[in-house]
Amino acid sequence: MRKSLLIGIFLFLASPLLAGQVHIKEARLLQGEKDFFYLKVKLDGLFFPELKEALMEGIPITLSCSVMIERDRSILWDPVLWEGVYTRVIKYNLLTKTFVIKDPPEIEKSFSSFEAFRREAQNLLLPLPTRPLRERRSYIEVRVYRRTASLFFPFNLIYSLLSPAPADFETDKARVEVEQ
Repeated sequence: MRKSLLIGIFLFLASPLLAGQVHIKEARLLQGEKDFFYLKVKLDGLFFPELKEALMEGIPITLSCSVMIERDRSILWDPVLWEGVYTRVIKYNLLTKTFVIKDPPEIEKSFSSFEAFRREAQNLLLPLPTRPLRERRSYIEVRVYRRTASLFFPFNLIYSLLSPAPADFETDKARVEVEQ
């Protein structure tokens, strides 16, 4: 009894660690028309089994992408020129049997096949402001994460035991140099 209880507690506490490793495969700065800039981010390992299972049950998954443009070696002033957070919601509609990607400034995109949905969901195209990118010796840091809402005891324990939502994750920071 005591041994199985200890194993159960260990597996409960280690479940976020057992989730697949999501990381940024590529981050690139692209220049569009009329001096508009975009940051293209490719993720790898996003659809680990736990997340895919929750997605197929109809649970919407919210991904947040934190972007920061900084000045290199700023001594006197704040090195942060601009920072922002983009959110993306991915979900599976059980009634229509379609996968949906929702980026807040755009209209929803829906896909009938999982492979097309997966390719699109792992590629982020983020608009960036032009002015901070004109600074000399600046760079961009980006990371993608998923976090659940934090609740206080005992509700956090009950929520985590009953919720089929996948574990939280956070990618390492990727750094992109801005060339002048």
